[in-house]
Amino acid sequence: MNMDSTQTEVTNGPVIAAHAQRVNQRSRPMLARDADSMYWMSRYVERAEHVARLLLVNTNLLVDVGDLAPALEERQWQSVLQIMHLKTLPVDDTSPIAGQISKHMMFERENPNSIYNCISRARDNARGIREHISAEMWEELNTLYWYIRSDEAVARFDESPEELYRQVMTGSMLFEGLTDQTMAHDQRWQFMQLAKYLERIDVTARVIETKFIILRGAEATLETPLKNIHWMAVLRSCCSIEHYRRMFVGDMDPLNVAAFLILQRNFPRSIRYCVAKAHEAIAGIRSDTNPTLIDPGERILGRLDTQLEYAELEEILHEGLPAYLQKIQASINDTALAVQKTYFLH
Repeated sequence: MNMDSTQTEVTNGPVIAAHAQRVNQRSRPMLARDADSMYWMSRYVERAEHVARLLLVNTNLLVDVGDLAPALEERQWQSVLQIMHLKTLPVDDTSPIAGQISKHMMFERENPNSIYNCISRARDNARGIREHISAEMWEELNTLYWYIRSDEAVARFDESPEELYRQVMTGSMLFEGLTDQTMAHDQRWQFMQLAKYLERIDVTARVIETKFIILRGAEATLETPLKNIHWMAVLRSCCSIEHYRRMFVGDMDPLNVAAFLILQRNFPRSIRYCVAKAHEAIAGIRSDTNPTLIDPGERILGRLDTQLEYAELEEILHEGLPAYLQKIQASINDTALAVQKTYFLH
């Protein structure tokens, strides 16, 4: 080794060490307003996807089963509002109930959970944190926003609402994929993951609870093939039909459907999987911001994660499926409040 190379090594050594220290140092906590915007942008995009899928599944259900009994058809459509925590919509006889509720959930500006408002609020939050998200994420969300507001979207909805629902679902999934592929997996990404999974848990629990009650009440009037179609619709509402069929070939038992959607360990739409991922995300945020403490939201999710890991169908049935799901929803609501107090309100 010559003298020049030795001198270069000695000179560069401290520089390389300092660079490594900067790369590996713990990131500083985000500003509360930025974390809040990341969180709500993600929740609203996820919510828009769920609303679009519920509307699509209900629309296709009419094609699959033909004419529903009027009372059951009304309960099925009003259940979309119930799942999204909205009041029952007064309907009139001037147009089919499917069209009235679909328009209310698609474009109604006074409806806080309409797709129009979900995408608009997601974009509003994204606009305030443009420097923290990738250009690809902004472009996708902005494109979807302007399309939903366009006259073309209204015209296409009148002609083929299913096409518009699919476009919203695809846009949401594309946004999530761009998030994973174009953002550093740091605090910002963790807040988005936490929001996505909390929203998914909450809506999935409400879908199972609401549909289970409706279909159990109508079982006496439905023949077996029709029952199976209805339970398949529940799975499609949670984007789970293919994986369920691989596990339970030819079996559409309601209890198996519920157990699958709640307890399946490695399926990204099951409640158990989403709770584990939400717990992982909030633990990552806490590790970056305050590694010596466990915050209240992490504690709630940790307990729920452990409970679901060891839960069995018999335990759920003993408590009663609706009651079991309501407890999960209460835990998620408590987590969301804890996250708000810990990270956003200061």
